[in-house]
Amino acid sequence: MNDVAGDAQRPEADAARFDRMRARIALVLGPALFLLLWFLPLPLPDPAQRLAAVMALVVVFWIGEPVPVAVTALLAPCLALLAGAVPAGSAGGAVRAAFSGFGDPILMLFVGGFFIAEAMTVHGVDRRLAMSILSLRAFSASPARMVVGLGLCSWVLSMWMSNTATTALLIPIAIGMLRVARAGAPPGRLDTSVMLMLPFASTVGGLATPVGTAPNIIGIGQMEKLPGVDIGFLTWMGYGVSIGALMIVALAILLTRGLPAAAADLRGHAVAERSRMGGWSRGERVTVLAFSLAVGGWVFTGLAQAAGWKEIQAFMSARLPEGAIALLAASVLFMIPSARGRRTLTWGEAARIDWGTLLLLGGGLSMGELMKSTGLSDAVGRGAVSALGVESSLALIALSAGLGILLSEITSNTATATMLVPVVISIAGGAGIDPIPPALAATFGCSFGFMLPISTPPNAIAYGTGLIPIATMARKGVVFDLIGFVLIVVGIRVLSPILGH
Repeated sequence: MNDVAGDAQRPEADAARFDRMRARIALVLGPALFLLLWFLPLPLPDPAQRLAAVMALVVVFWIGEPVPVAVTALLAPCLALLAGAVPAGSAGGAVRAAFSGFGDPILMLFVGGFFIAEAMTVHGVDRRLAMSILSLRAFSASPARMVVGLGLCSWVLSMWMSNTATTALLIPIAIGMLRVARAGAPPGRLDTSVMLMLPFASTVGGLATPVGTAPNIIGIGQMEKLPGVDIGFLTWMGYGVSIGALMIVALAILLTRGLPAAAADLRGHAVAERSRMGGWSRGERVTVLAFSLAVGGWVFTGLAQAAGWKEIQAFMSARLPEGAIALLAASVLFMIPSARGRRTLTWGEAARIDWGTLLLLGGGLSMGELMKSTGLSDAVGRGAVSALGVESSLALIALSAGLGILLSEITSNTATATMLVPVVISIAGGAGIDPIPPALAATFGCSFGFMLPISTPPNAIAYGTGLIPIATMARKGVVFDLIGFVLIVVGIRVLSPILGH
């Protein structure tokens, strides 16, 4: 028993040692790069060179995390101001420009989505949905089907909830089902398949909607700053669901190969869990109402855009943008009680949402805007076009997706999107290429991180169970990164003309 406990704790200890080493390196490397870029004679205007020095420090801190990434996001605009890297006509204008990302309306889309996701967790709507899927005979008749069923749960839930919360919710459910499936045998290949499927499918599910994951918000925010660009909810889903569905098929095929056909009564386990939940509570019904209002509003806006209803589209854009829809729908949770004397979502529960991610988004949007206003992103874009010889849309889509995937393996997905998307847009402009397809490729690529426990929080949660050897995660992760790269490049190339880009 002690050996088993030691084996389970060893991955956490290894990860902790790696994190400490990474933080120490970043604490030295970040300031060193700052000084190097500050004094190096670069062919850049002063504000752009100063911002490059600040960005180097910020990026290293985001990778190494000597301080929390949200704190770095707050420090970034402060350092830009202190360094004189914010072009503006007045002191007040400089301050407003530096912190503009924290007031971007697109953040409200995430706030409303977070509130609804928290209510789903508080009232067990997410768990009920998972058990409903797993109690279907199609997903419980064999271990392979159980893996697919858990993957679909993870994929669907992570479209609307954070990928981390989805993985954290499903892992205890999966462990219970694995105990039934093993029937007393030690952990084996089935455990590994399940513990890889859950984080990988949640990562893929995050692609599907604008609120699915933070890089989506960063990417949309940067793209919609371009003249005449409006990435609607349905347009985004057209890309994200299509590419994600193909990726789920690939995950299912590769993670279920070689699993046994017979199984214990997995369906009975799921049905028993559902019966313990009882009937739908009032809190669950109110939560589903709020969720339906939000999704209905987002879909209606997309339909109006797709159908060319210009008057309705103009009204929705001016009076009821997607962020306002999210907040109005979420407000139902605070107004309608779930029981006598209790609102469906209390402020204490709402305050548990991931405010750090919102700060990270705000800092990312601010730095992206400063990269454009100082000319840093244009200079990097021109340099990349000259060095890489990118001359076609397909080549830039492939380059953008590849860089996003590679960088997201070693740093925060949101930080990667913050750095990469503005640069990709500038590269496209310098090469005379439509910037939307490569920017989409970069955004999607930033969410793909399958190789290492540090690549994404879902990977770290699954690895912490002790059921996945790191070599197995790395080996499978490389394969899924390559598959994801191909699907992103081909998917965006095929879908862009269809969806209007």
